[in-house]
Amino acid sequence: MSIYMMGVIISIIIYIIIGNYAGSKVKDVDDYYVSGRNAPTILIAGTLFASMLSTNGFMGDTAYCYTGHITIMVILNALCAGGYILGPMFFGRYLRRSEVITMPEYFGRRFNCKKVQAFAGITTVISLSAYLLAVIQGTGLLMQELTGFTPGVCLLIAWVCFTSFTFYSGSKGVILTDTIMFIVFIVATIIAGPFIFKAAGGLGNIVPNLLASADAPKDLLAYHGTLGEGESGMDAIMYAVTIGIVWLVTVSVSPWQASRNLMAKNEHVTIRSGVIAAICTTLFLTFLYIIAVSMNLINPAIEPTEKVIIWACFNVVPTIVGVVVLTGVMAAGLSSASTFLSVVGFSATNDIIKINFKSDKHQLWFSRWVMLGIGIIALILAYFNPPAIRIISWFASTIIAASWGPVAFMSVWNKDITAKGALYGMVCGFIGYLGATLVNKLTVISLNNFLHPFFIGVFLSFIGIYIGTKTSERTKEEVEFFERMHIVPESQKSPELFNRDRLYGKILIFSGIVISLVLLFNWAIPYNSFVLK
Repeated sequence: MSIYMMGVIISIIIYIIIGNYAGSKVKDVDDYYVSGRNAPTILIAGTLFASMLSTNGFMGDTAYCYTGHITIMVILNALCAGGYILGPMFFGRYLRRSEVITMPEYFGRRFNCKKVQAFAGITTVISLSAYLLAVIQGTGLLMQELTGFTPGVCLLIAWVCFTSFTFYSGSKGVILTDTIMFIVFIVATIIAGPFIFKAAGGLGNIVPNLLASADAPKDLLAYHGTLGEGESGMDAIMYAVTIGIVWLVTVSVSPWQASRNLMAKNEHVTIRSGVIAAICTTLFLTFLYIIAVSMNLINPAIEPTEKVIIWACFNVVPTIVGVVVLTGVMAAGLSSASTFLSVVGFSATNDIIKINFKSDKHQLWFSRWVMLGIGIIALILAYFNPPAIRIISWFASTIIAASWGPVAFMSVWNKDITAKGALYGMVCGFIGYLGATLVNKLTVISLNNFLHPFFIGVFLSFIGIYIGTKTSERTKEEVEFFERMHIVPESQKSPELFNRDRLYGKILIFSGIVISLVLLFNWAIPYNSFVLK
């Protein structure tokens, strides 16, 4: 048994033990769905970032940087980080005040409409089930690389790991294991970085060495990165801005991110955890991407490029460090899988399946069995990986943001929007995004930049909201819910709480200044000096 396999097995055992310990603390539906609404800042921040990063951050994104697009990723992540600030400020804290247990239930109660809740639940199950498949497959492939087991065995191991504690402990286990995984992969990556930088000639020499290297991708460090055939620098920047806005909205209102606010101890925690997630999105991911581009100085011919970090762990860093990093990467995948499975299971039980439960205990166990059933279906589909699943996965990550985005923000900030307007907006956004994506993928028509399927979905969503709202009236229940949502609870008005929020705000500003200065003096200025020679 290799040391890498031992690392995988040990980490899986630890996560299962911790998750099941959390499960023993689950007493009722609130514990299972929203962790008793008492999670502190570190747990909410941990689950936010861990569930967002996934294996794609360590494999897909680093490959993109390694092949010449680090500038695009830095711009994209800066915008994405804004979602962790705007989301809690303008949606998440109001979502928490609603005291629901799922986001579709919020829409149902906000608009006093079961149809809105059911449609939101259906879109949640469809999109996040597809995303769950992608994460299971990615985690299985990584585990195959580490252990040498067959693909089927690796898929089963990964599935058993995240399903066991998610099934039993619900959100309590998910946010606890997410946070532990979050700490593991951040610490491991920070430890590995200096070894890779040293092998690449030293951190201070990375930029000049890359600029002088004939093997590094062309324009790797230019403001637009490596350009494709017929692509201009402005095209590249527009792509970064477009996808950055997409992810800004996604982390603001998508159920696998915004629903974490329902678990927070108070609404101030939603803001502080957003700050931590935003800092990690900029500082940590930039550090990770610099590691990826540095690998061009060590081995510029890694194939497939998605294995750039894996190759470094096997060949550059000390073995024990490599083991920790790779188990951390696997943890990122497992954390996302557990999050998606829990959100899908919660929504299927609470928002789509209509059952009059005899008690909380009855609903709790029914939720567990529904989640287990969904997990089994996902495992089977992941194993056979039919082409239809790939088509669904094209739009899985952002279709909810296109469908829900306008409705979510307007549900808080527009008192006139009606249930009919919300339903029309969600349906139009969903169909618009799906239709535009299929046009993009299956025809010669190219929808890019501000004609991206996301923006088409958002535009049609606004049209649906307008038509639906103009042809209907608000109910008394809608008016009362809207007014209650804007009343700040007395327990949240303590000056001490606001002073701590301001401290986090100052830390956010300071971190922004630091990373700006680092990139300016260690990237922009050296690059321009080299170009002007």
